[in-house]
Amino acid sequence: MFFVVGIRTIRSAIGDGEFHCPACGGDRRFRKGGGRRRLVLFGVALIPLGRAGSGVECAVCCTRHDVAVLETPTARALTLLLREAVRTLVVAVVAAVDDEPQEVDAVRAAAVEAVRAAGMPSYDACALAVDVGAHLPQDTAWALAEIAPHLAVAGREHLVGVAARVALACGAYDPAHRVILYHAGDQLGLGRARVDHVLAGP
Repeated sequence: MFFVVGIRTIRSAIGDGEFHCPACGGDRRFRKGGGRRRLVLFGVALIPLGRAGSGVECAVCCTRHDVAVLETPTARALTLLLREAVRTLVVAVVAAVDDEPQEVDAVRAAAVEAVRAAGMPSYDACALAVDVGAHLPQDTAWALAEIAPHLAVAGREHLVGVAARVALACGAYDPAHRVILYHAGDQLGLGRARVDHVLAGP
């Protein structure tokens, strides 16, 4: 008598959502599934042999990925992270400006334009004033730490450059601005030489 024996993984869906699919190269819906291995006899699953690893399947190309792929942010999430990094960084620059009215107005105007250019077209002087009043240094540190792993060196330098241009709206960097910009460089993993290069020609 012949026995046809094998092992089959029976999968079931345990969730879904949106992710960046490495195979498609874009934001896609995914299905997350888990599975159990079973001993199969004559095509019938009988004895459970334990759990199989969970995975993620793209709803468009049907490519299966390890769940670690979900750690990569979607393009939409990256856009939001970048926008938040710009906003908190230029707010820190504005908060450090001396009380000279002419300098304050110039820096605030530059800050509003920088945030609008980062993807918040409705941002205005009133929103900036609220942000400056509520600003805490750890807000900037958190925002930069979130975006840094996902940016190339050029992207990190661009962030420092945006803040540097806002600081220069008052004519020159003051010591407080340099502290903020160097600290931002540290948070983004840029050495002092790279930050100096950015500050020399933002």
